[in-house]
Amino acid sequence: MPFPRMQSAVPRNVTPLDREAAPPSVADLVSMKVRFIAPMIVIYIFSYIGLTVLAGFAKTFLALKVVGSLNLGFLLIGANYVIAWVLALLYVRVANHRFDPMVERIATAKNTRELPS
Repeated sequence: MPFPRMQSAVPRNVTPLDREAAPPSVADLVSMKVRFIAPMIVIYIFSYIGLTVLAGFAKTFLALKVVGSLNLGFLLIGANYVIAWVLALLYVRVANHRFDPMVERIATAKNTRELPS
């Protein structure tokens, strides 16, 4: 038995103006979050595994001196920390400006439907 497809809460025969006025669905929120978070995960995993592979197979490359006693390995480890913090701060900024207002609209629409009129 095939899985049912997730459908948007907005019917297909509405105009673009109606689509903007309609509250977003949870499926829209999840889809938006996945589109934003997936590239962030790929970036971090690539940098983390890349550094691990370099540490295992290119020790002489990581031992190259950059400035004074600072070598490339320490510089890349520091870059991994910077990448992690930048991605975290970027997520917080986007969540505060895009995801949280969307959650508020979804919750408001759900609560108004449950209240007796």
